[in-house]
Amino acid sequence: MPPMSQSLNKERFHRQPLIALVVFSFLISFPFQLRAQDTVVSARPKLGLVLSGGGAKGFAHIGALRVFEEAGLQFDYVGGTSMGSIVGGLYAMGYHPDSMRKLVSRQNWNEVMNDRLPRKYIPVEEKTNADQFVVTFPFQKRKVNLKQGLISGQRIDMLLSRLTSPAYHLSDFNQLPLPFVCVATDLETGENVIIRKGQLNQAIRASMSIPSFFAPVEIDGRILIDGGVVNNYPVEEVRAMGADIIIGVDVQSALNNRDDLNSMVKILNQVASFYRVDAYYKGLEKTDIFIKPDLKPYEMMSFNSYDSIIARGEQAARQVFPQLKRLADSINALGNHKQIVFETKPLDSVLVGLVEYRGLKNVSRSFIDGTLAIEPGTWVKLDELENNIKYAYGSGFFESVSYSLQTYEGVGSRLVIEAREASSGALGAGINYNSDYKASVLLNATFKNVVFKGSKVFVDLNLGENPRISTLYLIDRGFSPGFGVRATLFKLKLNEYKHNKIIEVYSVVQSKAEAFMHIAYQNSLQFRTGAEIEYIKIETDIDPGQTIDYSPYLNFFASWEIDTYNRSFYPTKGVRLSAKVKYISAISENWTRDIFANSLMAFVKYNHNIPIFDKHTFRGGVNAGVTYKDNTPPPQHWFILGGQTQNNYFDGFLPFTGLHFVELAGNTTFSTKLAWQYQFYPKFYLMAKWDLGYVADMFEDLFEQPRLISGFGITAGYDSFIGPIELSLMGSNINNGMMNYINIGFMF
Repeated sequence: MPPMSQSLNKERFHRQPLIALVVFSFLISFPFQLRAQDTVVSARPKLGLVLSGGGAKGFAHIGALRVFEEAGLQFDYVGGTSMGSIVGGLYAMGYHPDSMRKLVSRQNWNEVMNDRLPRKYIPVEEKTNADQFVVTFPFQKRKVNLKQGLISGQRIDMLLSRLTSPAYHLSDFNQLPLPFVCVATDLETGENVIIRKGQLNQAIRASMSIPSFFAPVEIDGRILIDGGVVNNYPVEEVRAMGADIIIGVDVQSALNNRDDLNSMVKILNQVASFYRVDAYYKGLEKTDIFIKPDLKPYEMMSFNSYDSIIARGEQAARQVFPQLKRLADSINALGNHKQIVFETKPLDSVLVGLVEYRGLKNVSRSFIDGTLAIEPGTWVKLDELENNIKYAYGSGFFESVSYSLQTYEGVGSRLVIEAREASSGALGAGINYNSDYKASVLLNATFKNVVFKGSKVFVDLNLGENPRISTLYLIDRGFSPGFGVRATLFKLKLNEYKHNKIIEVYSVVQSKAEAFMHIAYQNSLQFRTGAEIEYIKIETDIDPGQTIDYSPYLNFFASWEIDTYNRSFYPTKGVRLSAKVKYISAISENWTRDIFANSLMAFVKYNHNIPIFDKHTFRGGVNAGVTYKDNTPPPQHWFILGGQTQNNYFDGFLPFTGLHFVELAGNTTFSTKLAWQYQFYPKFYLMAKWDLGYVADMFEDLFEQPRLISGFGITAGYDSFIGPIELSLMGSNINNGMMNYINIGFMF
């Protein structure tokens, strides 16, 4: 088989002069048509535009449209597949090519094509959870399922809803300024599905649902995927609408040879191409002017190369500009064509007369009502609506949350919120090695809507040298009070140091149960107050038979959490604050009450990231803790400095550059953290760090017998798919020589 379109494309250029003959023949036949039909028939031949699919390469259509506008072409029909349906649909609505280019340039395509939400839309409790797993699998009806697509299409759904908002009141695509058609593929039967009615955003979304990448779309009971699977160049559909002359722009790739099949994207595209080749050649034979941009350097996912792709589309169209101009002049001279003003823009706001929810089963309507905050009979800004939809989606209860604007019999429009609930649970796994906690594997099970709607259950099993199991049941009602209970059991080995040498190793076993009231605000601030019961025992390696059993303790606490980091690892902006006040009291009589007193203590951990220059970030922080009246709490509540691990088993473990893990302890501490982060290559980072601080048994010692601790270091890191991979070299005024710290994978 010859490369796609090459032989026919050469013939097409030789046939360009025949287009004028087509127009002339149409005029000659006009009087005979008039007498035969005894009706008024326009003498003007109908001009159709066909735009193929091709992923990001479809941006070339925008460049070609600019040339068509310059030539004065006035189309009567538009048809497209996949990305061609997006560009074609916008053009049919009346978007100017220059407006399309601006819209394209404003998108963060990495986020759009990966359904990635900024961290601010994820609840505080799940911010940490979301950044621990290498793989996750949905869990439904006691079975582990695979997703229908790599991404649900949440971000592209919202983008299409916004872009097609000016046409929300039209359900027949013939009523658009330019009659429009797009095609999709029935996933069950493999049939070519022609879409000319319905919601425009849903039709386009179905036409571009790349198999295995985007989740399919259900329309009128049919499960639809990308139309390019069987018909990537819908010429026959546009001719069936009434087009006499076809101009086609083709951005799809030819079949690759074995040497070029070196990526998953190319292999998927190759498999899909097998089924559409015949339809493509049939369409090509019926195309009068064929434009094939040179897009060999680009792939389906080259969305960030939109500028150069658009330019190549314009360049290819200019190569046939004389033919385009002659055709436009010939047809326009016949007159009798409605002039279309291409100045459509997305709606800014809309009057909502009715809000309708679809797909809610396990999630209460009150939850999504409170999140979206829409009152029927009021004007709703689409920016605010989409922002609130992101909060709903970020809750984790939904696989996707999309909206459509539809006509309404009363005043205003009907706002339809289509919610596809997430699976009832998910299984996740992560791996990590770090110098503090050593090797470990994390297994997680998350369940939703257990007992109460809107509830979540997190079960973490940490297998390794320092095993831990933790279970959390949480009902999060946003700014309305919710509640939660947590149970934790772990075993931890700790070293005691003297003059940079290990002199003792302790094995600590702790069990803890807590219950709390929970309030959250906009997924960035979290407040909790409650009580916990804890029990701890300690063994030493020197005398394994000697076990120290501490009294059970009942503690009351209040905590605040703020997390506005733009990303968990190597953040470039945002704040993270953790503050806690707790009262510690023994609930049984034993020897520990003679040593440790009931205590009131408080601590705060504050970190702030400030972008300085491009790729440079200043990262500063403060850690402070104090015990009221110098009462000595049990050791699990001391402030202990050292190590580099951020997620620690105890609240009082504070990372400090240049110190061994849990090297210095006291009941009062204050330290500052200064770091300069530089991204010298995509995903590669260097960080210079300097920590300064004090730790003492009593608050007065910070002033009467201060001892400044100074630690410094440099870290090289790589942001990999399994988490950060880091090597740090550190030193301090406490220890002689240098030490290292290694981390591989997400921390948990």
